[in-house]
Amino acid sequence: MNNRPNRLGIYASATYLFILALIYVLTAYTGKTDDTGLEWIPFFMLGMPWVKVDARLLLPGMIINAGILYLLGTLVGKFRRSNV
Repeated sequence: MNNRPNRLGIYASATYLFILALIYVLTAYTGKTDDTGLEWIPFFMLGMPWVKVDARLLLPGMIINAGILYLLGTLVGKFRRSNV
C-alpha cells in the first residue's frame, strides 16, 4: 500500500486559517475603529461554538476548530483512499 501522507486535513485547516487571516487583514485595513465593536463579529462567528460558552475562548476556539478541521479532513482522506 502506498504510504503517501494525507494532505486533505492540512488543506482544510490551512483554508480555515487563511480565511481568519484574510478577515483580520480586511478588518485592520479599513482603519475605522468605532466604539461599537462590530468588527469582531466575523471572528466570533468563526470561533463558534466555543465563543457561546465563554467569550474568552475566542482564540483557543479558533485553534480547536482548525484542529477539528484537520482531523475531519484526515478522516475523509483516509476513507476515500481506502475505498479506492
